[in-house]
Amino acid sequence: MKCPTCGQICRTNRETCALCGTPFPKKRSHSGLVFTLLVILALALAGLAAWLLLQPARPAEDDARIAEPELPAEPPAPTPRADVLFTDAAEIYVRESYTLALRTDGTLALAGQSASPEFGFDLFDWKGIVQVIPEDYFIFALNGEGRVRMTGEVSGYEEAARWMGVTRLTFAESSTGPGVLLGLTEDGRVLAAGPELDFDPSRLENVVRLIPSGDVLAVNAEGRVSVLPIQRMLMDAEGLYGVAEVALHSDFAFYRMEDGSVRPGSSYYIYFSNNFFFSWKDTLTLRVGDRYLLGLMGDGRVLGDAFLHGEPLPDTSGWSGVVQLELDTERNIAYGLTEDGRVLTSCAGEGSPPDLSGWENIAELQLNSAYLAARTRDGRVLVCAFENAPATLDTADWDQVTAICLGPRNLAALRADGTVLVTGDNSCGQCGPAA
Repeated sequence: MKCPTCGQICRTNRETCALCGTPFPKKRSHSGLVFTLLVILALALAGLAAWLLLQPARPAEDDARIAEPELPAEPPAPTPRADVLFTDAAEIYVRESYTLALRTDGTLALAGQSASPEFGFDLFDWKGIVQVIPEDYFIFALNGEGRVRMTGEVSGYEEAARWMGVTRLTFAESSTGPGVLLGLTEDGRVLAAGPELDFDPSRLENVVRLIPSGDVLAVNAEGRVSVLPIQRMLMDAEGLYGVAEVALHSDFAFYRMEDGSVRPGSSYYIYFSNNFFFSWKDTLTLRVGDRYLLGLMGDGRVLGDAFLHGEPLPDTSGWSGVVQLELDTERNIAYGLTEDGRVLTSCAGEGSPPDLSGWENIAELQLNSAYLAARTRDGRVLVCAFENAPATLDTADWDQVTAICLGPRNLAALRADGTVLVTGDNSCGQCGPAA
């Protein structure tokens, strides 16, 4: 330390100068100041904490202003069910004695048995399946490689196992024989197999579509029709151009053309003529009764025409907004599903249609001789059973349903999560093991 009087440098901790005795000034200490500041800071923090604890909770709307925007809520997941038959299904099929599901991984799941149990169904090694044709006595399937798999009572169809490059299978039933399996190849050829095959489709080229209805119509890229004679009911279609759909009932056939017009088969001309349907345009689909024709038009109307004047037919003159048309030919009842989800009904002649006034929000109808089933847009299933119904279909607690399949004695439903529900007759285990 340097003396302020004489300038002597003192390197000890003396209080006075060793040369002149001048007292050295005392050193200022900052420790007290630091301590004071720390005490003040601690008190301030404690006060702030106490103030925050005493503040009321912030309103929810304030949180909403600073929170990240929320994404739209996802639909609720389907509730797990104890009565699920299959899981991970993409398509469902129902036959007389079994239920079948095509899973998303291309494998098949089966419950029940074939109508010919001595042959049985062997599906254990089937993989990559993209199309299934289920029948009571056999199952045909097409895999992603264009090869055909088959099981059950398939004697006479073995040739199909050697097909290659098939893009679509079609099975044509015969009223006199076991039916014919047809394969459409990627290069436009038609292949055929069956125990009683009596025609050769090798003459056909450049085929793009097969229309099965009694016989099978092969449509080539130019729109020209060739007939594959299965039941020999549509031979008058040979050489036609632009056929889009065949409506067949009893002895009469009608062709809906691609331009929306209607062309009757030659059998019709033998008995009748001079009907209004010759002037129909923009027809989307046809339904044929015993003595009348119904047509769904592009504008949502349903037109009807009796083959002979005065014969009864369903009265659809007031219908509008129809998107699906079904006809119960056994009871002569027409059903029209409207775009707003209602079901319209009309009966030809005596009798009355079922009361469906409580059915709303319907997305799809399925009909057979025993039942009328409907899937609603919110995933429920409704059923109307006719007098001859062989089993009770209980769908009261079904939900999250995206597709249904109505069989002769059962109804299956595919749910949004890929699970499958089945109701109806379970004599062959079609609905799963008994509880």
